[in-house]
Amino acid sequence: MDELTLRRAQKGDHAAFGQLVTPHEAMVWRVCWRYMQNREDASDCAQEAMLKAWRSLPGYRQDCSLETWLYRICVSCCVDALRRRTQPALSLNDLSEAGFDPPAAAPTPEESALRTEDSSELQQAIALLPEDMRTVLILSALEDRTYEDIASITGVAVGTVKSRLNRARIKLSQILSQLREPSAKNCVQQSERRAR
Repeated sequence: MDELTLRRAQKGDHAAFGQLVTPHEAMVWRVCWRYMQNREDASDCAQEAMLKAWRSLPGYRQDCSLETWLYRICVSCCVDALRRRTQPALSLNDLSEAGFDPPAAAPTPEESALRTEDSSELQQAIALLPEDMRTVLILSALEDRTYEDIASITGVAVGTVKSRLNRARIKLSQILSQLREPSAKNCVQQSERRAR
């Protein structure tokens, strides 16, 4: 990162800010999409994250990379939006039909396994995970971040990240198996309706 560009951006130079964040726009969108699973909500969160980054940039102390700092902001915006959310998300199929085409990347083994599942079941299962588990699972399995990156983004120790990720995988497996059982599927749907 160019120090001069950073200093100019921290003093309010819009063009310098653009130079800093443009290389990270795809990552911001991808993180927001993975959390929100809805094009409009993801766009709203991405815009909110960029605004927060703009407003917070003067306080950026470079104790982590700019990318990690932006990840933190994105995750925070998405978690806040999910807490406020009252309507169900669109499916991946709806977004594909609307023209969304995420950038292609080689999937990790875990991501490949997750992709083989029915996407609506997987979305539903991930949404049912507790927030801390959902965050580490998204960052690890879908964003392919290291434990150290996730620890920096979430503000917890690496050991805590590993523990949460392990618990998230176990819980996700349990939820998916419950969703596949017809009687359990009805119970989960009823509990989701009550939560809304």
